[in-house]
Amino acid sequence: MKKLKIIVSLIICIPIFVPTVILAMLSEVFFLLRLKRIGRAWLYFWLSITIWWIWLSFGAKFIVQGRENLPKKGSKVCYVANHQSMMDIPALYGAGLWGGIIAKIELKKVFGLNILMKELGCVYIDRKDMRQSLKAILKGVENLNNGLSMAIYPEGTRSKSGQIAPFKAGALKMATKAKAIIVPVAIQNTRALFENAYTFKRIPVYVSIQKPIDTSTLDEEGLKELPERVETVIRSAYDALPEVRKR
Repeated sequence: MKKLKIIVSLIICIPIFVPTVILAMLSEVFFLLRLKRIGRAWLYFWLSITIWWIWLSFGAKFIVQGRENLPKKGSKVCYVANHQSMMDIPALYGAGLWGGIIAKIELKKVFGLNILMKELGCVYIDRKDMRQSLKAILKGVENLNNGLSMAIYPEGTRSKSGQIAPFKAGALKMATKAKAIIVPVAIQNTRALFENAYTFKRIPVYVSIQKPIDTSTLDEEGLKELPERVETVIRSAYDALPEVRKR
C-alpha cells in the first residue's frame, strides 16, 4: 500500500514542479531590478499554488493553529520546528511561514529543488564541516538582518521514529546572534503522507504556531535557558496534537 500510495501521489504531483521552477526563477528579475517585495510576492504566490497541489496529491487535510501568535509583518523572525518528514518544508510554507530554510548540503545537488531553494534564500549546512557550518549560521544571520525570515529544524535531521529527537547544541545561535524573534512550531502527521503512508484517505496534517520569544529582550541567563525553553514549548505543543494511528 505504501509504495502504491507514493507512486500515485508523485504521478499527480510532479507535473506542476517544472512550471513552478520556471515561474519562480522569474522572481530573480524583480530582485535584479531591486523590487524585492514584488519578487517575494511573486515567488510565494506560485509556491503557494504548488504546495496546495502537493497537499491535494498526497491527500492531506491541512490544519493550522495559532496564526494569531505570528509577529507583525516586518519583524525579524526565525521559525523553529520539529522535523518528521520530507513534507515538513511544504508544511511550514503551507502555513504561510515563508523564508529561507537551513537545509542539509546534499539538497544542493537536487536539480530544480536547488533553484527554488536559492530563490527562497535557503542556506545549506554541512554537519561534518564545522567551519562551513559557522559560515552557514553567519549567512542565516545576514539574511535575518536583511529582512528575510529564516527557519531551522534543531533536531538536525528527520526523526526516524516520528518522535521529537533531542535538539542540537547551538541550533538557535543564528536567531540569537541576529537578535531575532523565535516562533516555535510543532508539526504533526507529515510522516503519514510519505514515510509512513498507509492509506488513500485524507490525512490531517497539523501545524501549531506557538507564542513568539523575542531574543533581543533576553539577558545572559535567559539566553542560556533559551534552547531548553524552546524545546519544551515544541514538545508540549506536539504532544497536544492528534496523532494518526494505523488501523
